[in-house]
Amino acid sequence: MIKAISHLGVAVKDLKEAREFYRSVFGLKSSEPIVGGGGTVRVSLVELENATVELLEPVGNEGPIAKFLEKRGEGIQHVCYEVDDINEEIDALKAKGVEALGEPAPGAEGLSAFLHPKGTHGILVELVQKE
Repeated sequence: MIKAISHLGVAVKDLKEAREFYRSVFGLKSSEPIVGGGGTVRVSLVELENATVELLEPVGNEGPIAKFLEKRGEGIQHVCYEVDDINEEIDALKAKGVEALGEPAPGAEGLSAFLHPKGTHGILVELVQKE
């Protein structure tokens, strides 16, 4: 069962510039960047009271964030929903015809998996079971 919006993933060309924007314009702090996605993305989290903005900068020209930026430019790349049991949720969604993109794997906030946009009205959806 979906509990809440966990975060919005925002693809950016320059993580340093995006972090400074959130700090200087909105007065929000972001976490120190970490490398994820098998080394293809640098991530910084902007924590809000009830959600998080996940700033995503590609490392190099490969990987999903680099491809997203090339095709669509900067902007919201995915929506992440928090769930209690990710495996149970994926099984239930598969039974309803929604395709998962791979198996759950460790992510920035916990165990996560993505759903194919063709089954979610064009939105890349991430599910996360927080640690």
